[in-house]
Amino acid sequence: MKKIACIALLALLFTNCKQSNNEESKPIEKPADTIAVVKTEKIEKKTEPKEDCKDIEVEMGDGRECILQDSDLDKVYQNIIKNKEVEESNYFLSTIPNENKSVEVNQNGLISIDYQITKDKVAISMNYEGGVTEVTLEKINNTVKRSIYHYAD
Repeated sequence: MKKIACIALLALLFTNCKQSNNEESKPIEKPADTIAVVKTEKIEKKTEPKEDCKDIEVEMGDGRECILQDSDLDKVYQNIIKNKEVEESNYFLSTIPNENKSVEVNQNGLISIDYQITKDKVAISMNYEGGVTEVTLEKINNTVKRSIYHYAD
């Protein structure tokens, strides 16, 4: 039994030495010189409208008014939905309606959303069980004034 163990041990040592000799005898390969190719691409940036905002305090609530340069009512409306600038904006209609409209919601405390449409102005009232949020979008030349007010009952 001792002879078999000695032979197995010698075989292991021999194979281990042979593996380390093979690794040492390999020539060190120098990586080929590489040339970095810089690819320049013209990246078009989608510029968001410039915002000039101020916070407004109102009786029994608060608000924020922003003037957005080089924009229109539809873009500002879509950004409100996309950026969730108003809570529960996911219940807004996908596009601004052409005429006054009221939408019953009855979800998450939001009772209804009322749209008042006039020329160059959209007034949206979100009626909650505990108050009202008013969003007003007004087109003035090439700017849009976005007002968001939160009122408690």
